[in-house]
Amino acid sequence: MTAKTSGQATPVKLVRTGPWGLPDWSPTGEWIVYPSAPGSWALVSPDGKDKREVGKIATLHLTFSRDGKTLYSIRAEGEHQYLFSLTIANGQMKTIGDVGSEFAPRSYLTPGIRFSVSPDGGSIIYPTFSSKTGLWMLEGFDQP
Repeated sequence: MTAKTSGQATPVKLVRTGPWGLPDWSPTGEWIVYPSAPGSWALVSPDGKDKREVGKIATLHLTFSRDGKTLYSIRAEGEHQYLFSLTIANGQMKTIGDVGSEFAPRSYLTPGIRFSVSPDGGSIIYPTFSSKTGLWMLEGFDQP
């Protein structure tokens, strides 16, 4: 939905989506990328008049490059987590590299994963976490 910041206008519904990912607005204001179905992504113009399917991508979030011409994310393929780019104009996907399963996007919140590109366009920030468990046995101390 879009709404005027005055709070006086009724929100306008652009598309209907589910709880399986978060939308992202292009910095150029040209497109909003959103999860159109589980595992599928689409673009909608801010006025809701233009819609375009991006396709099936195994990711929970996409973010735009600073110029709004490319989408970035990390997709899961088996044990691998691949950072990739997707050119909006032609749909060409380019794998940039494997970030490793220990750096997979993760969040305690659902949906809670959001990618952001730095102002200079040279890096991406996203949440992840790790947890370790262990069983310890302490020896060599005196008991009363």
